[in-house]
Amino acid sequence: MYAVIMASGQGTRLWPMSRVSKPKQFHAMLGRNTLIQDTYERLLPTFAIKDIFVTVTKDYFEEAKKQLPGIPHENFIVEPYATGTLGTCALAIAKLYSINPKGNAVFLPSDHIITEPKEFLRIVDFAETLVRKYPKHITLIGINPTRPDTGMGYIQMDSQIESFDSLKAFSVKRFVEKPDEKTAERYVAAWEYLWNGGMFAWNIGHIRSLYEKYCPKTLKAVTEIIQADGSNEYDKIAGSRYKEIDRTSVDYAISEKEKNILVIPGDFGWSDVGSWGTLSQVLREHHNSFNIAKGNHIGVDDKDCLVLANHKLIATVGLEDIVVIDTEDAILICRGNKSQKVKDLIDKLKAEGKNLYL
Repeated sequence: MYAVIMASGQGTRLWPMSRVSKPKQFHAMLGRNTLIQDTYERLLPTFAIKDIFVTVTKDYFEEAKKQLPGIPHENFIVEPYATGTLGTCALAIAKLYSINPKGNAVFLPSDHIITEPKEFLRIVDFAETLVRKYPKHITLIGINPTRPDTGMGYIQMDSQIESFDSLKAFSVKRFVEKPDEKTAERYVAAWEYLWNGGMFAWNIGHIRSLYEKYCPKTLKAVTEIIQADGSNEYDKIAGSRYKEIDRTSVDYAISEKEKNILVIPGDFGWSDVGSWGTLSQVLREHHNSFNIAKGNHIGVDDKDCLVLANHKLIATVGLEDIVVIDTEDAILICRGNKSQKVKDLIDKLKAEGKNLYL
């Protein structure tokens, strides 16, 4: 089985740390390793290095190579620019199909925190078993929700199909995108809803056939790009043909249209670190502390706060559920429960032409 680490995202909701020049997957969150380094290293007990591939946009290729020196040069799959997971997955599928059209693969985001890697790998092994037994299905790894989260997509499970030890696999009834607060609370209380973590396992030949069925223009473009790989014309062909790729997610374009989908519920200490509020909660649990502070900070009577200071002293008094992020050229101050709105702030920076801060 192959593993594909998807590292083309920009993580805009972790602005101002995550920037266009260096997105969140290239930053450290819990320890010394960056998120992409953690993603790579947790795969090593199960996957040979030669079977691990990394998708990354051209702008971040050098940074990815620097952070992952063990990955062979030819295992980096370089996108001209980001278009969404439909294009990212398509390019990787075309590459893997040229290597082994009968193989299986698991596709994983590069910017997630997983605190129980052994349990995660046990689920990945189960996913491979399912793909071998049900090669005409897409297999997803879902996460049992721990709180109502309006920023997450959800997967509704249906009938149980398989079980192994304590692991189970269910058919998928439907996908739900970013519900309101009351609906999210109902989903957490019900057994059949999982967070959609964007983790896929599939037979390479089958998923290619689904691209041919639903996204033939995208498949044709990436096939021509991979055929030009290694030639002097690669950059020219890639830049030209990538314009033909639909700018959307593989969920919208393929998964939500398919009936043959399985999902494995998982509990492995997962977080997508999608916002400062989420990261704050993860860090508080990890360090068993009400407040998280890093750098030059002093506080009195604060509660549930995240402060990442830089060179100047940041002093706080009586704050609750507040995030303060200080970088060289920008400071973010927001409520933890409003941190999903940072994406709207990015849109406003773009609208006002303040591109130096993106």
